[in-house]
This record gives sequence, structure tokens and C-alpha cells, in this order.
Amino acid sequence: MADPARFSANAFLIGAQKSGTTWLASLLEQSPDICVSDPKEPQFFTRQFGKGEDFYRGCFARPDAPVRLDASTTYSFLRPAHALDDPDAPGLLDPVPQRIAEWAPDARFIYVLRDPVGRAASAYRHSMRMQPPPKGPVSMLDCLRDQPMLGLISRYGDQIERYLAVFPRDRFLFLDFRDLTADPGLTVRRVCDFLGAAQPDLRLSAAEEDKHPAYRLTPVGQAVHRLRKALPGLAGTLQRNLPRPLERYLSHRVARAPASIALTHQAEAAALFRADLDRVEALTGLRL
Repeated sequence: MADPARFSANAFLIGAQKSGTTWLASLLEQSPDICVSDPKEPQFFTRQFGKGEDFYRGCFARPDAPVRLDASTTYSFLRPAHALDDPDAPGLLDPVPQRIAEWAPDARFIYVLRDPVGRAASAYRHSMRMQPPPKGPVSMLDCLRDQPMLGLISRYGDQIERYLAVFPRDRFLFLDFRDLTADPGLTVRRVCDFLGAAQPDLRLSAAEEDKHPAYRLTPVGQAVHRLRKALPGLAGTLQRNLPRPLERYLSHRVARAPASIALTHQAEAAALFRADLDRVEALTGLRL
């Protein structure tokens, strides 16, 4: 049963990973009514759930803001309902929709959807940024086989159905990644209307600077990455308390572009997602 006195975010940007969520969050943060969590992905309802309410509240600079936005894309990394009992199936077992319903029964959700192969290709290149580059082209089919999470995160129908089993359809705003990139201002207006938030006076150039460079790591960045893994609490506290100019300086010092890798067999990979895309269209009205 929900506790009305318990702190929680009341809006969630749940994905999809590599679909412009960091950029969108930085745009939405310009609304005076919206406080985006810091870090952008606190992952409270997945890996950090045991840390409790005080931890979660500490992720929001303005915990009394009308809209408190948790932008954790891991909330759409869930194992499909039909595979919950399969120990070899990819995906998180955390009952994220149920946890959110308990903590924030009036929650609203934004889900940015991208061409599934394009999303998986972007995620694969991102995952390879600290690895030796391959000597030649890589098959997208091999990527999906070797990294099952790439395919799971791109099968949006499974994720959507997990949430719709708990929340009504009118709590969700499904966005096409192409619309976000083509007209970010219109997308932000739609999201703010959906959330009941004041429209921001958008500064697109400032938001562009805030895209997430900190995970594209140089050797300095690799040391920071190891520190974050070894001491996540300390690293998170330090990050939240860094002055903004210093944070930006360090971000540029640790940044590295995603790996440039030629990917083949993308058309063949797209065939693997056709049935799911039909299901997504039926659920959302979007044809990706």
C-alpha cells in the first residue's frame, strides 16, 4: 500500500537507452517545475532499492518540485513476463513497475522509442569504447547473439506490457526518437503538457553541451570509472557536490567518443524485430 508521506519521484523517463534520454532530460530540466534526479539515472527501483527513502530524496536538489523526474533507463531493462522463470533469459528481475506503483501510484512515464537496430548498434558501439577496436566490420547478428541485452532493450513491446499490467495507458507518453531529434522544442512542449509542468524558455545549445560525455572515457576517465565502481557511494556524493564548472571540466578530461565500428547485416537484424514492432505499434500508435 502506498504511503502518501513517503518521498518519491512522480515522473519517470524510462528509456530507451541510447535514444536521446540524457538530452531530453537536460531540456526538461529547464522548466521551473521540473527537477531531474542527480545522477540522471539513480536506478533506485533496480539496484539501489535497498538504500531507502533518504538515499532517493538525496538524488533530488529540489525534492519539493512539482515534477520530480527519475530518468533511469534501466527501468526498461526488464525480463519479459513470459521468461521470468527462465534462468538463462536476459533482463532484470526487479519488479520495477510494482515498486513504482507502491511508492508513486500517480506516476507518469515517458518512453522514447528508436529504431531497434539503430538503438542496439549505438549501444554496442558505446559498450566497445574501452576495448581494442575490431580489425574489420562486425555483424549486427553476432552482436545481438553475443550480447543478449542489446536485443532485450530494443524489444519495447515486452517492456511496455510489463508496465501496462500495472498502470493505465493514459499514464504513458510514447515518443519517437526521430521526432525528438527533428523538433526538440515541440517534443519538450508535449512532455511538459503531459506532466502538467510549466513550459521552459529553451536553450538548446546549453542542453547540447550537457549530453553525457562523462561515460566516453580516456585513461583519466577509466581511473574515475574504476573509483565509481569500487566506491559508488563516495563517488556519487563527490559528483553531486562538485561545482558545475569543475564537473564540466572533468567531464571533458575523461571523455572519449564511442567506438567507430562498421556494422554489417543490419537489414537481417531488423527482421528479428518485426513482430515486436507490430506489437509496439498496436500499443503506442508509433511505427518505428
